[in-house]
Amino acid sequence: MKKIEAIIRHFKLEDVKTALTEQGVLGMTVSEVRGFGRQKGHVEMYRGTEYAVDFVPKVKMEVVVAKLSLPTI
Repeated sequence: MKKIEAIIRHFKLEDVKTALTEQGVLGMTVSEVRGFGRQKGHVEMYRGTEYAVDFVPKVKMEVVVAKLSLPTI
């Protein structure tokens, strides 16, 4: 058995879920997380004031699969 953990953006969740389901994955755990990588956050305006948003909302997906059931992506 292998545990796969992936942190992805919210808008990619359905695409990844569909691809894993097509490969025979029966279940997964999804959690909302915050983090930053190369994008290093961004600046947002709220009521005329700029705020630095250091952590971007993302989704953490955990899947447990048999050792060789998934192709290499």
